[in-house]
Amino acid sequence: MRKLILALLLICLSAYGSVEYLTNGNFNSKISKGIVVVEYWAEWNNANKFKELKDLKDCTVYRACIAKCSDAASEYGIKAIPTVIIYDNGEEIKRFSPNIMLQLEASGKDVQSAIDEIVLNKFQ
Repeated sequence: MRKLILALLLICLSAYGSVEYLTNGNFNSKISKGIVVVEYWAEWNNANKFKELKDLKDCTVYRACIAKCSDAASEYGIKAIPTVIIYDNGEEIKRFSPNIMLQLEASGKDVQSAIDEIVLNKFQ
């Protein structure tokens, strides 16, 4: 029984705070429903990734490596990384782009405020 409880606890902890990665094959289906935040990034720029992504509320979050999700990166005109885009039912609503040093200047609060505004507009 102890082993079962420990195994369940480990599964729950490993799922908490994890972010799913998108591919060319699943991109459109994943962004098509609800409020979705996608961070476009690259493994070589891992130090500058948007660390607050997993803390965002009232949305689904994903990462799209530009090497593995090149079709979407091209379609949405990703010129620099990290870039964070908020989609609502597949439509781009807000974009946060990096500065010349490839650092995202937007904070988690900035992105969350944009999400909150989208949620509030649904009730007006």
